[in-house]
Amino acid sequence: MRLPLATAVLFLFVSPQDPVADAQMLKRAQQLAIPVAQHELLKALAGTWDVTVRTTPPGGAESVETGTMVGKTMLGGRYVVLNFTLQLQGKPCEAVQILGFDTLAQQYTASWRDDHSTWSVECRGNVDAANPERMRMRGTLVDARDAAGRPFAFELLLPKPDGKTVEVTVHDTYEGREFLLQKQTWTRR
Repeated sequence: MRLPLATAVLFLFVSPQDPVADAQMLKRAQQLAIPVAQHELLKALAGTWDVTVRTTPPGGAESVETGTMVGKTMLGGRYVVLNFTLQLQGKPCEAVQILGFDTLAQQYTASWRDDHSTWSVECRGNVDAANPERMRMRGTLVDARDAAGRPFAFELLLPKPDGKTVEVTVHDTYEGREFLLQKQTWTRR
């Protein structure tokens, strides 16, 4: 016999719970919510930055465009939100990127949105034990060229606490081959 959805949901919320197991789960969830060293590294992105973007499409000439980025920590230092104002392909572009560290999966996370589209671009990646300031992430790049998406890589070298620059690279896939599409340099104001 199938229960109506509302009855099934109500059953889940009023069913007896194991106080020992639930207490352990709650304690674990609270521990995972505490910011860790990777969150501290992300805080170095807070502030105002000048951004230079060098883009080289396959078979095309390099273009160099500039803009600014303002980074702010949010949600108790668990994330940093980066607000970009750029020129991309000769047109103004406003974008938001949220970077974080998922303590449950032990991975960096990134989410990008801009006013040139209505979709998001997501990626994630493990901590580089040899270089903890390096964020290497992979995801699926969705755009008008490829609505189903294609692999891409995003790498960001976080600044040291007194650092003045951030280096970013974006690798895209074209005709089944990965290539370096973009190099960004962020310089702290």
